[in-house]
Amino acid sequence: MAKRKSHCIAGKVSVPVWIKQGSIRLPHPSVPLLLVGPGTGCAPFRAFIEERIALSVSSEKIVAPIIFFFGCRHEEEDFLYKEFWLAQTEDCKLLSHGLGGGFFVAFSRDQPRKVYVQHKIEEQSQNVWRILQSGCSIYIAGSAHEMPVDVGDALEGVIVKEGHLSKENAKRWLKQLERSGKYHVEAWQ
Repeated sequence: MAKRKSHCIAGKVSVPVWIKQGSIRLPHPSVPLLLVGPGTGCAPFRAFIEERIALSVSSEKIVAPIIFFFGCRHEEEDFLYKEFWLAQTEDCKLLSHGLGGGFFVAFSRDQPRKVYVQHKIEEQSQNVWRILQSGCSIYIAGSAHEMPVDVGDALEGVIVKEGHLSKENAKRWLKQLERSGKYHVEAWQ
């Protein structure tokens, strides 16, 4: 293994730094969003929402609805950006039901039976189906362990249930979204 040398000039250490372009891109504000971000996966979505807030204020354009599923272990310990999310659920804000959006939280360890974001997606199947039919872009961010597959399975189940499609056609629907650049997964170990 090659060792990296740091350069020391007059007591200062120089450390090499680089910026890598991210893989998540925000679509046009007229495109509805379905966001799934358990744990720290919510961070890019806070930026998405802040961007849309800024666009709606600066251009006075109405932005498309956003449905966001957030999950964490405990409400009291892990509810990242709680005040921000809840503020956006108020009337006429980006996550409000009145604008066709929604904010749904799964606290996996606050009750005897574990509840995850995929369970909330299943509970909200009519809302999810509505936004899927509207041509939304789907963004999933968080742990790469089981979550992305479980969320994909939940979305597939919504398409089967609400769209009255076969499991095979539901899989094709999601694959088509992926091929068209409307299904994004940003996951890490």
